[in-house]
Amino acid sequence: MRSLIARRRRFFFFALTLLTLAGGCRSRDAKSTVADPSSRSNVLLVTIDTLRADHVGSYGYHEASTPTIDALARRGVRFEVAVSHAPLTGPSHASILTGQTPLGHGFRNNSGFTLAPGAKTIAENFRNAGYHTAGFVSGFPLDRRFGFDRGFETYDDRLPKGNDRRRTPYVERFADATTDAVLRWLAKSSPPEAPHPAPWFLWVHYYDPHAPYEPPAADLADRYRQSPYDGEIAFVDRQLGRLLQTLDVRGETSRTIVLVTADHGESLGEHGEGTHGIFLYDATLRVPWIMAGPQIAVGRVSRTIARSIDVLPTLLDYAGLPQRSDVDGRSLRRAADGEPMSDAPAYAESLYSELELGWAPLYAWRTAGFKFIKAPHPELYDLQNDPSETANRAGEQGARVSDLSSQLEVTLRHPPPSAPAQSVDAETAERLRALGYVSGGRASRPAGAALRDPKDGVRLLPKLNRGMSAARSEPELAIRELTAVLEDDPGLFMARRTRAVAYAAAGRHELAIADLRVLDKEGQLTPEDAVVLGDNLLSAGRLEEAALILQRAERENPSFPQPLISLAAVRIQERKYDEAAAACERVLKLVPDHIEALRRLGDLALLRDDLNTAAARYARILEVDAGDVPAMTKLGVLRMRSGRPDEAMRLFREAIAREPVNAEALLYLAGALASAGRSADALPYFERAVKADPASTMALNGLGLARLDLGDRAGAAAAFRESLRLDPKQADIARTLAAVR
Repeated sequence: MRSLIARRRRFFFFALTLLTLAGGCRSRDAKSTVADPSSRSNVLLVTIDTLRADHVGSYGYHEASTPTIDALARRGVRFEVAVSHAPLTGPSHASILTGQTPLGHGFRNNSGFTLAPGAKTIAENFRNAGYHTAGFVSGFPLDRRFGFDRGFETYDDRLPKGNDRRRTPYVERFADATTDAVLRWLAKSSPPEAPHPAPWFLWVHYYDPHAPYEPPAADLADRYRQSPYDGEIAFVDRQLGRLLQTLDVRGETSRTIVLVTADHGESLGEHGEGTHGIFLYDATLRVPWIMAGPQIAVGRVSRTIARSIDVLPTLLDYAGLPQRSDVDGRSLRRAADGEPMSDAPAYAESLYSELELGWAPLYAWRTAGFKFIKAPHPELYDLQNDPSETANRAGEQGARVSDLSSQLEVTLRHPPPSAPAQSVDAETAERLRALGYVSGGRASRPAGAALRDPKDGVRLLPKLNRGMSAARSEPELAIRELTAVLEDDPGLFMARRTRAVAYAAAGRHELAIADLRVLDKEGQLTPEDAVVLGDNLLSAGRLEEAALILQRAERENPSFPQPLISLAAVRIQERKYDEAAAACERVLKLVPDHIEALRRLGDLALLRDDLNTAAARYARILEVDAGDVPAMTKLGVLRMRSGRPDEAMRLFREAIAREPVNAEALLYLAGALASAGRSADALPYFERAVKADPASTMALNGLGLARLDLGDRAGAAAAFRESLRLDPKQADIARTLAAVR
C-alpha cells in the first residue's frame, strides 16, 4: 500500500506540473533648417492628472508632501492662478498640446472624440525643429488611438494589465513605472556622452491622483490614510523627483526647461460633485503652473492668469521656435519675466453631462474677477470675494451677466473643426468606464424635452458613482444604488448599462440581458453594450443568440476588436476551434499584438497540444506586457512540459511576486517543487493556494500528498476529506484516504 501511495503521489505531482487551463481564450520627418539644434534647450513638459492647485505645498497647502514641485517653484516661476478649459483628461490635454480650446481642436469629451485632423500638436513643432520627441502617458484617455501621439517619435502608452481583479486591465500605469520607462528612454535615446546630442522635447504624464485614491507606497498610504488623494500626489512628487534628479546627474538641469501643470483639478465633494467631469467651478478648473530652467526667473510669483492654451506658445517662445498663428493661447514669457500683462479671458466647457447623462451641457467664460456659467439656471461668481464660488450673483448683476454671456456666445460661434465625433469601440468604452468616464454613446431625451440642469441632477451622482465603482467588486450594492437612480431618472442609460455589468458580476445573467435588451430597443445599445450582452448570453448558455449579437456588433463596427474576442469565446464553447482562431487572427489584423487575441490563440494551441505555438503566443504577450501574470504562469507550465523546470519555477515565482494570492501560480509552483522531490518547500505554496482558492480540489489534493510525503498522515487525511466534500467523484483520492487511515 505504501508503494501504491508513493506511485500516486509522484503521478499527481507530475500531472500537476503538466496541467494547463485552456481559458476563454516612423522615419523622421524632414527637419526644418534650424541652425545647430544641439545648442537649444531641452524641454520637459509634465502634466499631473487631476491635481488641484490648492493641494500643492507651494500654493499654500500645509498638509502637502510635494517637495519636488515646491523646489521647482523656488528655482523658477509659479503662476498664482492657472486655469484649464475642460474638467476632463482628453479635452484638457488636447488644449495643452495644441494651444486651442476644445472648440478649436474638436476633442469635446473623453469618449467619442479624437483630435481633429488639422489640430497640430506642440510635438510636431519640436520634431520639425530637429528635436527628439517622446511622450509617456499613464492613463488610457491619452491612448494613441485618440490622436495624442501626433508628432512624437516615441509614444509610450503601454499600460499594465494590473493585478486587481475588481478593475478593467490596461487603464492606468503608476508613476514609478512611468518614470522607469522615461529613464530608460533617456539612457538609450539621449546618452550624455554623445558629442553633440540633439535636444529633446519630452512629455511625461502622471495619472495617479485620479480616483480611486490608493497611494501605492506603503508609507504614504499610512500617512495619508484620511486623505489618500494627497498621498497619490505625494507619490507622483516623489517620482518626479527621481526624474529631475536623473537630469541633474546627467548634467542637463541647466539646459532643460521644465513646465509642470495639470489637466484639471478635483471637486472632492464641493458643489456635490465627488470627482470631476460635470461642473466648471475652480475646484476642477484651477491647476498649478510652475516652470524653471534657462532664461526663466528664479523665485518669482506671477499674478497674470495662465491658461492651458498658453502652454504651447510659452514653450515655443523659450525654445526660440516660431510662434504659430493657429492657436488660441499666447506666450506668458513677459509675465514670467515680471513685465505687466493684461489678463486674457478663459473659455471652458463640459459636454459630459449632455453626452453621458442626458442633462444640459455647461459652458463658462472666466475673467480675472468673474466667472459666468451658461446653464438652464445661469450662474455668476465674484472670484475675488468668493473664490469657492458659493454665492450665485446672476440675479443681482444682470448687466454683467449680459456682457459675459455675449462674449461667451461669440466664442461659441467658433466654426467647428473638420473632424466629426468618432464612434467608440467596445474596448475603449470599457477602459473609459473603468476610470469613471462611462461612455459609449450619446444619452438621449424625448424631442423637445427640457434638459435637466446638472445642479438639479447632482444629487443622483453619489448613488451613480457608488454604483459604477462597485459594479464588479460589490455587485449587489451597485444594483441597489443604480436601481434607485433609474427610479428617479429612467432615461439615464449610463445607470442601466452599468447595472447590467453589476448583474453580470453577481451571476444574474438573465437580468443583465433584460437591461441590455432595453437599451437595444431604445437605440442605445453601444458596441460595448453589445459585447456585454453577448458575454451574458454566453454565460447563460444561449450560445446561438450570443453569436448573433456579436456578429451584428462586428458588422456594424468592423474596426473594433472586442466583438471578435467575445465571439471567439463562444466558438470555443461550441468546440468550433478553427472559427475561434480565425476570429482572433482577424483581431490581430486590426490591432497587432492585441493581448487577449494572443492569449486565446495560445489557449487554442494548448487544446491542440501545439506547445511551440502556445509558448510563442504567451512569450509575445510578455514582450508586450512583462507583467501579464496569466501568460507568465502558462509559459511556466510549458517550460515544465519541455523539461526546463528551473525556468518554469522562475516564472511561477515572478508571477507570485506580482500577485501573491494568484491561486494558479501558487499551485503550479507547489507542484513543480513537489515533483522535484522538494515536498517541504512545496507545502507552504499548497497551503497558500488553498487559501487563495478554497474551492480547488487540485490544491487540496496536492496539499494532502505533500503532507503525506512529510509524514503528516492526519493533516493529509483532513485535506483529502475536504477535497472529497467538494467533489465526491474522485475515486483515486477516496482510495488514498482509505489507505491513509
